[in-house]
Amino acid sequence: MELDDLKSAWAQQARRLDQIEARALEAWREPRRRDVRKRLRGFSALQLLWLAVWIVVTALAARFWIEHRQVPHLLLTGLVLHGYGIAAIWVSITRALLSARLQYTQAPVLQQLTRLAQLRRFTALTELALGLPWACLWLLATQWLCVQWLGLDLYAMAPRWFLATLGAGLVAAVAGSVLAYWALHRVPASHWLHRGFEALSGQSLARAQQELRELQDPLH
Repeated sequence: MELDDLKSAWAQQARRLDQIEARALEAWREPRRRDVRKRLRGFSALQLLWLAVWIVVTALAARFWIEHRQVPHLLLTGLVLHGYGIAAIWVSITRALLSARLQYTQAPVLQQLTRLAQLRRFTALTELALGLPWACLWLLATQWLCVQWLGLDLYAMAPRWFLATLGAGLVAAVAGSVLAYWALHRVPASHWLHRGFEALSGQSLARAQQELRELQDPLH
């Protein structure tokens, strides 16, 4: 009986230790889960802010090309900015939805990591897609603002300079796109170009991914 009592006591002690370990592990994990959700909420809030900005910009661009539809170069300026605004709205909505899917899911950590990696890649790709066109869009945006606020038509004032600058910007945008495609498909993942690409997704998502990796493997 003494041996049975000893075995029973050891079993009870082992269960208590397991419970203490489980509670300690949960206490370690919960702040990190909250931190991940906090960072994702911040990312979503930023996307909703950009969504509001681009809705306003798109509406103003639409009004611009409607008002100047009789002037071909102004019509084209407004249409390009309008189309860009629609693309930016779609990107902001998609990012916010992907982030929300992560915030309100009870999926295993490995599945959350997969979804977060998808969100980071989508964010980085769309940052490139929305950023590279500004090599020439800056001129169209300046043209729009000058016409709206100052009554100055830059193209009418200096058409050769305008077209040359626009062409140079277009060449730069295409060159940047080719370089980005080459870097993503031909350069090793350890290369600084890849690290720069990943950085486009922002520190918030990168930190959330790091926290999830720690949750997946607490011992490392």
